[in-house]
Amino acid sequence: MRYIFVLLLTLISIQASTVYPKTLSLAGEWQYHINHEPKAEGYQYKFLEDDPKMTLPNNWYKQGVNHAGIIWFKKELDSKQLSKNARHFLHFKGVDYLCDIWVNDKLVGSHKGYFQTFDFDITDYLNDGKNSIVVKVDSPLENYPQNYSLNKTLLRGIFAHHDTRPGGAWSAKGQDRNSGGIWNDVLVKSYKNHKFSAVKLTPSLRKDAVDLAIKFDLESLESSLFNFSKTVKVSVEPSNFEGKSFVKEFKVKAAKNQQLTFALEEAKLWTTHDRGFPHLYNISFEIADTKHTLQTGFKTLEHNEGEAHFLNGENIYLKGTNYISSQYMSEMDEEALRKDLELMKEAHINTIRVHAHVEPKRFYKLCDEMGFLVWQDYNLQWGYSESKAFEDEAVKQALEMVDLLYNHPSIYIWTMHNEPPWDSSWMKWKYPNYNPEQNKRLDQKLYDVVRAYDSYHLIKKVSSNIEHPWFGWYSKTYQAFTQPSKAQVITEYGAQAIPNFESLKKFVPNKYLKPTYKKAKEHWEYHNFQFKNSKDYGVKFKGSVKQFIKDSQTYQADLIKFATEMLRIQKYDTTTAVFQFMFKEGWPSMNWGIVDYYLEPKLGYEALKEAYAPIIVVAKQTKDNKIKFYVVNDELTAIEDATFHLTLDTHSKVENYSYSVSVNRDSLLKLGTVLRLQNDVKIQLELKDKDGNSLAKNSYNFSPFQVEKKKDK
Repeated sequence: MRYIFVLLLTLISIQASTVYPKTLSLAGEWQYHINHEPKAEGYQYKFLEDDPKMTLPNNWYKQGVNHAGIIWFKKELDSKQLSKNARHFLHFKGVDYLCDIWVNDKLVGSHKGYFQTFDFDITDYLNDGKNSIVVKVDSPLENYPQNYSLNKTLLRGIFAHHDTRPGGAWSAKGQDRNSGGIWNDVLVKSYKNHKFSAVKLTPSLRKDAVDLAIKFDLESLESSLFNFSKTVKVSVEPSNFEGKSFVKEFKVKAAKNQQLTFALEEAKLWTTHDRGFPHLYNISFEIADTKHTLQTGFKTLEHNEGEAHFLNGENIYLKGTNYISSQYMSEMDEEALRKDLELMKEAHINTIRVHAHVEPKRFYKLCDEMGFLVWQDYNLQWGYSESKAFEDEAVKQALEMVDLLYNHPSIYIWTMHNEPPWDSSWMKWKYPNYNPEQNKRLDQKLYDVVRAYDSYHLIKKVSSNIEHPWFGWYSKTYQAFTQPSKAQVITEYGAQAIPNFESLKKFVPNKYLKPTYKKAKEHWEYHNFQFKNSKDYGVKFKGSVKQFIKDSQTYQADLIKFATEMLRIQKYDTTTAVFQFMFKEGWPSMNWGIVDYYLEPKLGYEALKEAYAPIIVVAKQTKDNKIKFYVVNDELTAIEDATFHLTLDTHSKVENYSYSVSVNRDSLLKLGTVLRLQNDVKIQLELKDKDGNSLAKNSYNFSPFQVEKKKDK
């Protein structure tokens, strides 16, 4: 009898220590069926035993299904896998684009949008034993040519229309290879008596402390007529370092929009990898047998017009890139994303612009952990419908984006629209029915609503064309970067380059490797290559594919080096942030990426890495053939008693000069020395510290410009 009693106490102890929610993954094989013909409204497909199977989560194209439209999915669930006496929620982390969900032939809910997480309480739909979950996923095309591509109606950003996706941006093929599917995890989350949701953590800084404003919803799942006050314990514990923890208890009732404040004395701040350590904390909310935990960090980032960005009160110059991890996000697991971010870190990038789409949550978690700031674009790329219904849906999904990513310390800004029609006069050459006022009301509405909803992050209405100086690819030559920047924040510049030969062969058949005839050129263009722009700047096929690749990559590298240096020597004057376009190719293609789809760096990667180094020395040739010299120091320590070495090689003679210099922390130094260029010259620069160690090197080949003589009046 004594042993039975001890066993009973042990079971009670185990049961009492059970923490909810409990999670069951539904990853694995699902049956699927493709809808090839239109069906009546309300139709539900009845699965057959021999219907094929697909491994989920996945974009269906990555599983060999090239389809736009509806695909049905089915999964069997045994109730024995679920906790007893709990409420069960079917939880989706990402479905592209529309979906309806049935449990045991009963419709439990619908959803629109590819990036959001969402769930439905399916408890009352479940049977004892086997249960059937059916998901209808619809990933449609925009109507062509009525809506695609100036009056789009789907909020899919670059996954629907972009010049780096399959087929490019300006043809009917630009919607090929659809990204639809249940691309992220599907889970059943079981809750006992309580459910936390809508958690938002907003830090404000004061000397040696963080004041944390906390908002959340607490839902009671108990069958009770009374809503008594209960104790919620909030714990703040270091996640990626050893340090001080904080615990506080609050009395709350189950309700929406709970608001608490928590003073955290001596809390550590999050910062970028080049400025220090990205301290992170695990924030836990506990009530009875329920615990909800999330990871966050504490920072502030402000931007004063005419000045710099201020991270935790200190200037920071943003060295960024544009990023699309993949056209098919299911293939970007944590390991794949980490590889991309490691390459960025090695290239001294501290900020990432997520270009006109939303990445998986795991991307932002890695940015938090690795110390990257994130400029987050919304899903608007070029032109969209002017209807009220579209505007309402755009506002709804914009707020859902804010809710999804709010607590990531890496996020610092929301931008509502990339190159909208009202800011893109170049569209008059693309569209006969171009309206210079299109989407102006939409963007103002989005800006106003998001700004009112989120006062913590920076908000930007558009990424404007004035911030996209495409010198050397769409206009002028890249020497135009010597002129003062027209925008403080430059969010796009660059040029295309062909991937390395081994990468190119993986997606270009042998018969198309030489783009000398129509079908071969069409294949290259389908994979995003722009022959005309390349040719306009002197890069064209001359008989050898390898030489074509070399010329193409060399041009991209030269442009990136030159443009980045010219923008950086305007530091904290006419520029405060620069974003090269694009870091990586998100599918097997040949576009603006400095790293190809197979993670092989092009020459442009090394060029950006050198131009983004913390300390650089730069020579600039002016229109009147003067050579000016600069030192850029991004380090948080001053450079004292250094020596600036200058070597001039005119082929007939070599001259060496040395100058003593000191450079303040995080600053730009313009040297007083100016040379007059009269002949071709090779210039070598080197900065050495007081102990003779090299801090930075650079070299240039300059030729005099032809200067027009002023006419004698």
